[in-house]
Amino acid sequence: MSSLREEVEASRLSIEQGLSAARAKGLAFERRIVELLSPLAPGEEDQLLARFVGDRVAEAARKTRWASLVLNPGVGSTGIAVYSGLSLLAAGELQAHGSDGCILGTQLDAVLAWFESKGLVLGEISGIATRGGMMAPVPAGTYRVCEAMLTDLSVAPPGDPTTTAASLAVALAKKIGPETIVTVTDPASVDERDALFRMTGSARVRVDRASADFLVHRAASRIVNDILVGDGGPLHLLTCHLGETFSAVRHLAGRMVQVSAAIGAMPSAAGCGALPLPDLLELIDGHRYTLDELRRDLTHEGGLLSLAGTSDFAALTEFLSSGAPPAKREKAELVRSFFAARVAGTLMELAATEAPVDVVALTGELASDSGFCALLARRFHLPVPVLRLPGSMEIQALAAGLLAAQAGLMRKTSYVEARDRLAEAREEEDRLLSTTLVDRSSVRISGPPRNLHDVLASASAGDPPVIALVGADNEEALLAVRSALMVKPRPLARFLLLGPYASVTRLAWELDVPIDGESADLVDTDDPVGTATELMLGGFVDTLMKGSCMTSAVLKGYLGYLKAAGRKRPGMLLSHLALFELPGRSGLVGVTDAAMNTSPDVEARLGILENSLAAMKLLGFERPKVAVISAVEKPSGAVVSSLEGRAIAERMAHRDDVVIEGPLSVDIALSPSSAREKKYQGRICGDADLLLVPDIDAGNAIYKAFTVISGATLGGAIIGGEAPIILTSRGDSSRTKLASVALACLLLQRGRERGAADAR
Repeated sequence: MSSLREEVEASRLSIEQGLSAARAKGLAFERRIVELLSPLAPGEEDQLLARFVGDRVAEAARKTRWASLVLNPGVGSTGIAVYSGLSLLAAGELQAHGSDGCILGTQLDAVLAWFESKGLVLGEISGIATRGGMMAPVPAGTYRVCEAMLTDLSVAPPGDPTTTAASLAVALAKKIGPETIVTVTDPASVDERDALFRMTGSARVRVDRASADFLVHRAASRIVNDILVGDGGPLHLLTCHLGETFSAVRHLAGRMVQVSAAIGAMPSAAGCGALPLPDLLELIDGHRYTLDELRRDLTHEGGLLSLAGTSDFAALTEFLSSGAPPAKREKAELVRSFFAARVAGTLMELAATEAPVDVVALTGELASDSGFCALLARRFHLPVPVLRLPGSMEIQALAAGLLAAQAGLMRKTSYVEARDRLAEAREEEDRLLSTTLVDRSSVRISGPPRNLHDVLASASAGDPPVIALVGADNEEALLAVRSALMVKPRPLARFLLLGPYASVTRLAWELDVPIDGESADLVDTDDPVGTATELMLGGFVDTLMKGSCMTSAVLKGYLGYLKAAGRKRPGMLLSHLALFELPGRSGLVGVTDAAMNTSPDVEARLGILENSLAAMKLLGFERPKVAVISAVEKPSGAVVSSLEGRAIAERMAHRDDVVIEGPLSVDIALSPSSAREKKYQGRICGDADLLLVPDIDAGNAIYKAFTVISGATLGGAIIGGEAPIILTSRGDSSRTKLASVALACLLLQRGRERGAADAR
C-alpha cells in the first residue's frame, strides 16, 4: 500500500505533466495566430480584418471597396488608418495635443494634415470608426453614433482621450457629407458582467462600472475563437491586457461575464491596483495618506511609476541586465515578480468558476516580453494553454465594426436601446441585490455612532415621530422630506406639511413627495408658524422643521409654544449642534455653535456646551472629549478666545462625565500627527469628539472648510429646547438633509427613552 507522501508526489507529477502539455499547446496556438498580427504594408489585404468580418462582409468589402477611416485614440497619440475594402492604404500615429490627448480642434487639423501628407482625399471616405469613452455602460458591440451618445460623452469624466473621439469623428463626417457612417465600437464603459460579479462584501458598495480596454479584450476573444475552434462554439476564455493599464476579462458563451477592472484590480504602468484595506485605513486614520493621494495612486501615479520611478516597462527590463548595479537589479527583479504575481493571481481568481477555462490570452505591451509572460505562466498553476498576442488588433477591430455597419449586418439594436435595456436590467439586479434576508433594522447600535449611516440606521429602527414642516412650499425642505420617507425598512418620520394648499400640492407633485395621509399629510394654512404652535400645544406634532418661513419666525413660534405650555425654563438657550463625517477620519466630530449664537460670552458658551453634552450623551458618548477652540493652544493676552478657552476648561475641570481642554487649535484637536509634531501633552491629541467654537465667525469658517474643502457630510439641529428643530439650507447636500432629519429623530427617540427611564 502506497504512502500518503507517494500519492501526493504522484499527484504533483500528474499536475506538472498537465501544465507542461498545456504550455506546449499554448506555444502551438500562439504560432497559428501570431502571423495575423504581424505589421502590414500599405496596399496589402489585411487578413486579420478579413477574419474579424467573416466571409460575407469580406466579399462585400472587396467588391464595393468602401473607404474607411479608423481613429484609435490613446493617451499619448491617436492611431489612424485608411482602408479601401480590406486593403490598407495608409496608417500612422497622430501625436496628442493637450492634456486630454484629443483636443477636438487641434486633432481635426492634424487628421486633415495627415490626409494631405499621404495624398488621400477625405471626401472619398464613406465611413469613420472610432472608440467611445466612459459614458453610460452598454453591452459590447458596435453602435452608430447618435445625438444621445454625444450627449452622454459630453458629461463623461474628463481626461480620457476616447471621450472626445466620437465628436472628432462626427466633425470629420460633417466635412465629408451627410451619408457618412460613424461608428463606435466597445466603449471604455462596456458592462456585460453577471449580477454575481457586481456584488462585494458590503451591501453599500456595488460594482457599477469598470474601465477596461474592452475593444482589445473582445478582439482577442474573437480571433482566438475563430482560429482555434471556428464554428465549434465559443471557448471559455480569459483575456488579459498588459498595456498602459492592466485589465482582465472572462468570456463565457461569447459574453464578457466578469471583469477585473483597470482601476482597483491589478497594478499597471501608472495605477496601483488593489491596495490592502487595513493598512490603507490605518494610514488614512493617522493622516499620513490622503484621499487625493489615493486617487492619484489609483489612476496615474501608482504602479510601476511609483515603484520604479518610470511607467516604461522596457526601462525596467534594462535594469535586469548584468551591467546594472546589484541593488537596482535586485529591485527590478522584485518589481517584475510583483507584477507577474498580481496578474497571475487575478487570472486565478477569474478561473475560479464551475466551468473549466479553455485558454488564456495575453495582449498589450508586456505580451511581447516573453520573459515576463513565462514568469507569469509559471505562477498560473492550471493546466490551461497560455498564449501571447503581442501585436495590435484595435485598428482591425474598429474597422470590422464599421464594415459590418456598411454591409447592413450590424446588430439592429441602437445605442439608446442597448443603453436603456442594460440600465433596466441593472435596476432589476439592484432590486434583487437590495433584498433583505434578515431585518437588522431593530438591532440597536451600541455605543456612539461611528458615522452618519449609524445615525440613520438607529433613527429608522425607532418609533417615527411626527414632524411639522413649517412652510412646505419650499423645494429644499420637501426634498429632505422625500429622502426621509424613502428610508427602508420604514420612513424616519411622519410629516405634516404646513402651507398654502395649491403651492404645496403642486410642488409636492413635481418632486414626487407622496401626500397620502399616512407618511405625509397636508395642512392648508396661510400662517404656518401659528398653525405649528397650535399643533404642538395640542400634542399633534413632536417637533418642527424649517421650510419657507424665516428661521427667526420659526424659532420665535417655538419659544412662544414653550412659554404657552409652561415649559420654557429660566435661562433657556437654544444653540446649534452639527455632527460631521469627515473623510479620512473614523468617528463623528461635533461642532457647536456655528449657526445660532453670534458672539456668546463665557457664560453663554458654557450653556451651549451643556446643550451639546446632553445631546451627545443621548447619542451614546459617555465621556466625550471637548476641545475649546482658539487660534493657539497656550493662553495669550493677545488672543481673547484663548483666555476664554482656559476659563471654560477650568470651570468644567471637576466634571467626570467629560474630558475638556482649552484653548486648543483645530489641528491639535483633530490631527494626531499635528499633536505629535507640536509635542502636545494633553489628553486630547487629535481625537476630539466636540469642538466648542468661540463665535459664529470661527464656527462658520470651520463648517464651510469641512463641507466645501474636505467634502464632509453632516447632520445638524437646533437643540436646547424641549425637542430638536431641523433646519436645512440650499447649500446642503441631499445626504446632509437626510442626516439632519435622522439626527433630530434619533435625539427625540433617545430623549423619550431617557424620560421614561427617569420616570421609573
